[in-house]
Amino acid sequence: MSKLTILSVHEVSPRDTYPAPRRVVGRAVITMLAPDGYPLWMSDSELADATSIEWDEVHGDDAVYVFSGAMAIDGRCCPAGGAFIVESGVVATATAIGPTRIMHFGSVDPSMVDSGLLGAPRADGHGVHVVGPSGMFESGRLDGVRATWFADGTCESCRCQLFDVSAPATSSAAGKPHSHSEAEIIYLLEGSVSMGAHRLEPFTALFVPADVRYALGGAGGHRFLNFRRNVSEQIYARGSEPQLETAMSRGGRPTHDAR
Repeated sequence: MSKLTILSVHEVSPRDTYPAPRRVVGRAVITMLAPDGYPLWMSDSELADATSIEWDEVHGDDAVYVFSGAMAIDGRCCPAGGAFIVESGVVATATAIGPTRIMHFGSVDPSMVDSGLLGAPRADGHGVHVVGPSGMFESGRLDGVRATWFADGTCESCRCQLFDVSAPATSSAAGKPHSHSEAEIIYLLEGSVSMGAHRLEPFTALFVPADVRYALGGAGGHRFLNFRRNVSEQIYARGSEPQLETAMSRGGRPTHDAR
């Protein structure tokens, strides 16, 4: 798949369960956003109190952002604004604490990442990372734009990236045309952004294949999540030197909001 795809939750009929091997136990309204042939997928899921998501051992790295409510997993609580990573091959159960809405990201390939810019993660010692709203790192603040990294791919045992990008209404920063070496999902949570003739409103996903050039613009504030299966490089002008995309390589600082 080599084209950009835009999907809104308003365009997709919800279901009450996930495709195997993940399972939902309890009441849920799940909107799956997964273009045919794309290597990544996501869901925008509303879970009733005490509803659980269960993982068997056959899956890649999954990233879950808690939009509202809270989730209990591995004896810890992930609050609203936080996220957790279920690393590849880990058997786990996450349970909603009260009515909860989550954005759940994963890869079609159920195997562990075995290559990439930082190499393969270690094969043993996989587990669950629970991260609070301040993330593990923060970067940016160019013209007020800030990225909160829940996972940036530098962990010894996983390579996925999940981060929250927010820009205030006073920001005048405009996105430059660029590409990434990894496929990604951008999911708009607040405000609006434009991409050419398209305007993305909240709860719309943009699926950007690897090496496809694009630019996001738009006046006013916005906030979105970004997910990738592996660490990426960014290229601005064609033929220019690629820039590694990890929190610290982008001038970030540790925040260490681990739970």
